[in-house]
Amino acid sequence: MLKQSFDRGSVREYVEAVRGVLGSDRLRDLAGHAAARMPGGGAPADKLRSALSSVDESPTPRAGGAGTHPYLSRDPIISLVQSSIESELRAKGVTDDTPARRGLFDKIVVAVRELLHPGNFSPGDPGWVIKIAESTLERLADGNHPFNPGPAEYEISDSARLVLVGDWGTGLPRARSVATHMAEEVAEALGNQREVHVIHLGDVYYSGLPGEYKSHVLSCWPVSADQAKAGATSWSLNGNHDMYSGGFGYFQTLLTDPRFAHQHSADGHPTSFFRLSSPSWDFIGLDTAWDSNVFSKGEIAVLNNPQADFVVSVATEKPSKKLALLSHHQYVSTYSPGDIGAELGEKLAPVLRDGRVTAWWWGHEHRCIGFESCGGVNFPRCLGHGGVPEPQNNAATPPAGPRIAWEERDFFVSDDERWRRFGFAVLDLDGGRITARYTNDAGAPVHTEEIS
Repeated sequence: MLKQSFDRGSVREYVEAVRGVLGSDRLRDLAGHAAARMPGGGAPADKLRSALSSVDESPTPRAGGAGTHPYLSRDPIISLVQSSIESELRAKGVTDDTPARRGLFDKIVVAVRELLHPGNFSPGDPGWVIKIAESTLERLADGNHPFNPGPAEYEISDSARLVLVGDWGTGLPRARSVATHMAEEVAEALGNQREVHVIHLGDVYYSGLPGEYKSHVLSCWPVSADQAKAGATSWSLNGNHDMYSGGFGYFQTLLTDPRFAHQHSADGHPTSFFRLSSPSWDFIGLDTAWDSNVFSKGEIAVLNNPQADFVVSVATEKPSKKLALLSHHQYVSTYSPGDIGAELGEKLAPVLRDGRVTAWWWGHEHRCIGFESCGGVNFPRCLGHGGVPEPQNNAATPPAGPRIAWEERDFFVSDDERWRRFGFAVLDLDGGRITARYTNDAGAPVHTEEIS
C-alpha cells in the first residue's frame, strides 16, 4: 500500500479536494452517470457531495491510519478514492513508500522531490485531483455486478481439511505471514493424502478493484496452481469492501482465476454462494454483502434471494447431516452490536429455530472470538482477524451481549500501541466431528476445540 492512499491525513485532504472538483466541466458527464445511481433529484455534483462523507464523519474505521498501520474506511466512496489514489499512483510508476520500508536515502529523495515539485501527484495538484475523481466516478457509474442466483455445489470427504481466513485481503506483511502459515497447512494435508479446501470469508481492500485482487490476494494465495491441479480447491465469499467497486473485481478477476474454478454455478458462471457437502456435513457459504444499492456502506448483512431458501432445502434434504454456515457478516456480536441487523435471523429462522445449525464462522468484525451457544447456533465463531490492523483495546470484562466462551487477546507493540494479532482457522473433519485449530500470524496456536 502507498502512504498517500492509507495515511488518514492524506486521505482527508484528497476527499476534500475531490469534493471541490465534482462540479467541474470535465467531470460533468461522469458525475451525471454516477449521481443517476442515487435516488432522488437535484444537481449531480450536489448529490455526490452529500454522499461523500468527510474522513472524520465517516463510519468508524477498522484501523488507525497512523504510522505504518493503514486507515481503512467503511465508507464506499472514501474507499474508492483510496483505491483510485493507489491505482493511479502505481500507473505513474510510484512504488511502495510506507515509512517502515524507507531508508534514509529514500527519505531524502522523497523530500527533495517534494521540494522541487510541490503538489505533483498530491491533493494540491488540481489536474491530479480531477484524475482521482474521474477514476472514482467511473466505478460508481458502472453500478454493481449482477447477482448470480445459482449456487456452486461440490462434494468433499469426511476427512477433509478446511482452512478459513476472514478479512484477509490487505496485502500487508502480516497478512502475507498468515498466508504462509495457511500454505503450510495446505502442503501438510496434501502430503498426507488429505483433501484440503481454502476459504476466504471476504473483504479485499480498499474496494475490491481487479488490481487489488491480483496484488493482495492472488499473488499470495496459499494454494498454488500445481496444488490446485492436485485437488486443493479455493473459495471466497463476498464482503462489503468487495462490493464498494460494484463486485466486478470479485466476480470477474478473483473467481475466474483457475484456482477458484469450482466456485461456479451449474451454468458455468462465477457465483458468490456455495455448498461443500461431505457424507456427514454441509458447509454453506453465504453472500451477505451483495446489494443493489451502489452507495451501500454494507455495515449490516443482507441476504439476497434465493439463498435462504437454498439453506432450508439443504437442511431438509438429509436431516441427519450437520449444517455449518459461513458468511462475511456476523450473526451476533458483543463488541459491535450496531452491525447486527434483523435480516439474517429472519430469513434463516426455519433452520435457526429448529437447532439445525451446528456451527457458523463469519468475518467482518476484526476479532477472533468463540461465543457460547446462542440464537439457534451451537458454535458461533467470529474469524475476521485475517489482515486488518486493529488496536488491542479489548475490555477486561466484555460488554453485555452474547456470552464469550473464549477470545484471542494476544498482541504486539508497534508505534507505542498494542495491536491485535492476525490469524486463521483449520477445520479437520473426522466424520461427524471437527477439530478446529486457531493459529495467529506468528504461527502460534491460539485455541483448539472439538465441534460436533
